[in-house]
Amino acid sequence: MAQERSIGERSPGGQRASALFRWLSEHQIDLAILAALVGVSAAVRLTLLTDIPLGLHGDEAWTGLDTRRVLDEGWIGPYVQSAFGQPTGMFYVVAPFMYVFGETIFALRLASALVGIATVLMAYVTFRVMFDRPHAAFAAALLSVGIWHLHYSRIAFTLISWPLLELTTLLFLFLGLRTGRWGWFALAGLSLGLGVYTYNAYPVFIGALAVFVVWVGVGKLIGALRGVESRHQIVLFATKIGLMAFIALLAALPLIIYAADDSNGFLDHHRFVSLFETIEWESAGVVGRIDLISDRTYDFAEAAFWSGKIDDADGAGQQAMVDRLSLVLMVAGAAILAWRWRRPASVAVLLMVLLLPLGTVITTQGLFRQTFGIVPFLALLAAVPLAAVWRWGERLVPKRRYFVRAGIAVVLAGVAFLNLSFYFDEYRGTFLVGYTFGPPMTEASLFVDTLPEDTYIYFYSSEWSFGYETRRFLAPNHKGENRAPPFRSNPALTADHEQDLAFIFLGRYLETADEVAQLFPTGTLIEGESFRALLLPLSARPEEGPGIGDVVEPRDRDTVRVASLTVVGRALQQYQDEAGTFPSTSVEIQTLCAAPSDAACALEQGGGKMPVDPFGDGLENGYWYSSDGSTYTLYAQRETSAFPECIDHPESLREIESLLCVSGP
Repeated sequence: MAQERSIGERSPGGQRASALFRWLSEHQIDLAILAALVGVSAAVRLTLLTDIPLGLHGDEAWTGLDTRRVLDEGWIGPYVQSAFGQPTGMFYVVAPFMYVFGETIFALRLASALVGIATVLMAYVTFRVMFDRPHAAFAAALLSVGIWHLHYSRIAFTLISWPLLELTTLLFLFLGLRTGRWGWFALAGLSLGLGVYTYNAYPVFIGALAVFVVWVGVGKLIGALRGVESRHQIVLFATKIGLMAFIALLAALPLIIYAADDSNGFLDHHRFVSLFETIEWESAGVVGRIDLISDRTYDFAEAAFWSGKIDDADGAGQQAMVDRLSLVLMVAGAAILAWRWRRPASVAVLLMVLLLPLGTVITTQGLFRQTFGIVPFLALLAAVPLAAVWRWGERLVPKRRYFVRAGIAVVLAGVAFLNLSFYFDEYRGTFLVGYTFGPPMTEASLFVDTLPEDTYIYFYSSEWSFGYETRRFLAPNHKGENRAPPFRSNPALTADHEQDLAFIFLGRYLETADEVAQLFPTGTLIEGESFRALLLPLSARPEEGPGIGDVVEPRDRDTVRVASLTVVGRALQQYQDEAGTFPSTSVEIQTLCAAPSDAACALEQGGGKMPVDPFGDGLENGYWYSSDGSTYTLYAQRETSAFPECIDHPESLREIESLLCVSGP
């Protein structure tokens, strides 16, 4: 028989709704702050996401390549050897974005941007627990606009998840210290263990956290000696920390097992970047090693906080990663926290700021990325004096209080202006962006991806190989080859494959496109913003002939000859740069490798082929070459007056009425 509910008694659903309403009412200010932080951090991280920085870094491309493996294979292990070795955690985060948005730059960077936004929100929540609302709000606001975190939030590097796991670990640990509940310590251990899948330098945070836990434990022991803490409380604390450590080890177990297998080469990356593996370290004595450590510490501090230092591996450091206004706030904040040294939260932040730079100090690469975990704690340092002024202003009469808050708003606006104006205005067009993120390579790769998959690519670039990660990610289904130094000994302009071809030209080889267009007049020349291409379908090429094209007019033949001699001249100069001399004919006139014994055949050792005269017979109507090792002259017959006649006319070529020639150097 159903029981009647008494008047005023609420159903379970009504009770839950009432509890939710009370919670929302109690935290409406916090929720409003979080909403504002989402708006600000999203605006600066999502705006022009694929345009600033323009291009795609090789490490970003590796993120895409390894994420593709996740989509294809599922579990790819806890660690991969790509990009000199890195944990795989971020690849599993990126996978759903790439599944939804495709294998695009936007998909890769969107994942990083959202993790960056989540980190800003987590900074507020964590520092709200460790300190109070003003500290948390100002720290998160400064983190949201600071160039250090902003830059790495806008590129698809795996390290973006590192500060997020630091903050969640501290959040759960401080909740555990405050409430004593076992569950918080267990969650802290889980977060701590999962952090090893973020970035190679994460263990530095583990060390700093261990120092903090020891400090807390020593404080409890001192309290026990003074009669403030009981022995039972100390044992209970040690047991909870033991639980945290045990769960952290369980979470990190896949990586520990991987690292224990020497065949995986887990330590190769650490040896590659370690200061302790350098010749300078091994050959130095105690004093010399102290000098090395102090020099690295000074270099980091100067680069991060004062003058900046370009790190072209990350496209960072054109100016200091911390602006001057924030630096002043940080110094004041450090002094205030040092004054409050008895408070666990103050000690935790100071330890992070002091110890996390070891990631850079004890390594030789990654000036800013190896210490990226310090960024939230620097924001907290800068927030401390602002929070102190805010608290002081609350004791004033309302009119003066408003002036204090307006002053704080001006300071925050100044920090935002210094960082955002540089990043979105000055930084985007710098040489550093072009050098690090390779917009030409990115644009060319995107273009290649639009071509039919059976198009074979002839790639001309002195900066990027056709096998570079950016092309492999953006245009994975196309085959091709490098056609120019330094990835091939000598430039080659012949069409050697019986299929549709695309000649792609970058950088110093942009002008070569005109020469190739003269050699293959039936091709289609494409002008990109930072690359050029010549499309040569198989149907547009002659059935006979050595890849020259249908050259039937004398003037066109002379044009081809001049272009060919120019190309060979460049090949000779490249050969001379590497060998110190030109291939010598002992001054006699030889054909241009029409006979196997010709000196110019040395130019074909790198896989290139010498061009052939439009008439096609290298022995009768070809190109000729003469060199004493220090100078050279190239000859070809001349049919029209479109180009100057060669003044020098060797006796052995008297049967040819008129000559074209190119001499060098």
